[in-house]
Amino acid sequence: MTDSQTPERQTRILVVEDDATLRSVLVTELRDLGYRVDAAENGLKALDALRKFAVDVILLDIKMPEMDGMEVLERIRQEQLS
Repeated sequence: MTDSQTPERQTRILVVEDDATLRSVLVTELRDLGYRVDAAENGLKALDALRKFAVDVILLDIKMPEMDGMEVLERIRQEQLS
């Protein structure tokens, strides 16, 4: 965590990755670096999460089942999420 970040305002990251192992590694590493991290296993769950809370950064897999990353980005733009 940098000097400019306080516990009240950590950078919040949403990791969207369908591979459970990779998702787990990303979440663990980012949390170890001091980020507040949420995760979603697909695009639909990512959109649901973004309707509930805002994030600062989205790490988004492009090739996923159900809804690919490009469609997620388009929906975020359409719905003005995050």
